[in-house]
Amino acid sequence: MGRTLRAVIATLLMVEIAAIFFGTSTWAILTELHASLPVILGGEAVAGLAVLVIAVIVFRRALAAERRIDEGVSSST
Repeated sequence: MGRTLRAVIATLLMVEIAAIFFGTSTWAILTELHASLPVILGGEAVAGLAVLVIAVIVFRRALAAERRIDEGVSSST
């Protein structure tokens, strides 16, 4: 399995948890504040953008880690 595929799998597993957390918490907070449906959907869109940014950051770090693993370099150096 290539390093890119391993990094994608690691990213998907971590970002899936973040997406569920951000989506649920955004919906719960805005519902408790009695926000209208367009406001809730806008909040979900903003949470989705935050998850996308997190996904890019996590993927870059996972890819760098996979490169180090393939080269046999420990992370403490």
